[in-house]
Amino acid sequence: MRIYFVTRNPYKINEILDHFKKDDVAKKHNVELCIIEQSIQEILHEDIEVIVKAKALEAYRHLGVPCVVEHGGIFMKALPGLPGGIGQIVWDAVGDRLCGFLSEKDSREATARSIIGYCDGKRIRLHEGKTQGSITDFARGDYKFNWDPIFIPEGSELTYGEMGPEQKRTTSQAIKAWNAFLQAEFPNTPPL
Repeated sequence: MRIYFVTRNPYKINEILDHFKKDDVAKKHNVELCIIEQSIQEILHEDIEVIVKAKALEAYRHLGVPCVVEHGGIFMKALPGLPGGIGQIVWDAVGDRLCGFLSEKDSREATARSIIGYCDGKRIRLHEGKTQGSITDFARGDYKFNWDPIFIPEGSELTYGEMGPEQKRTTSQAIKAWNAFLQAEFPNTPPL
């Protein structure tokens, strides 16, 4: 079965292709991943699930076949809902100054969330991955995918930016969301 993943984000493309290749996902789930490099209009909304549903529907309208989109966000405990699903916009505007949004007395706890939206033309199904962690005081690392340089996953001392894509894959909220999607949509396949 073919899975059409609609995105123009080179980081998302490389991370999922790497996961499929190195973890032998295609063979385990009997699927073929097809990347459709197409921009999808993203609505601005405080609820990341609303954003993903709109993206999935827009992707389906564009392709006319069942397809997948992914959207992620970083949610800071001290700033409820922020930057959330509009993290890319906030990151592009302020970069690692986002760390300064938190005062010394604020919790630096954060949750990285990623949601896969699968639209088959009849329904939109969502599959989520989460990674608990914290926000650094300043950006660290050379891997510059969004807010990766300021997020430290629980159990690590390194930011995703310091880890790079290979090590990030072990705790990535996006990979967790993809795995949830594959298990739910292809239930007769073995778990990863």
